Amino acid sequence: MMTRRLLSPAADPGNAPEKFEELLTRLEQIVVDMENADLPLEKLLESYEEGMRLVKVCGDRLVDAEQKVEILSKAVAMDPVKALEATEATPSATLKDEIRLF
Repeated sequence: MMTRRLLSPAADPGNAPEKFEELLTRLEQIVVDMENADLPLEKLLESYEEGMRLVKVCGDRLVDAEQKVEILSKAVAMDPVKALEATEATPSATLKDEIRLF
């Protein structure tokens, strides 16, 4: 079973993690706000800190996705029929946890 990371600094363990796209949109908004606004130093530092956390989370998600793609590619290259059968035989709830990219 895969270990799940805390995907958002504000996420509660019982809540579903935010989508990658949502995290990226928030990061982009932080950059725009910091570039276009005349913010006080404290707000700039808070925004920078949040942005750096988001960069790490997004980077971790991308690394996870790359690893999953590599694993799936190797499985298919070794025996595409068995990989397909294993995918079809796996209950959908388990399959979502094992193959989910984001």
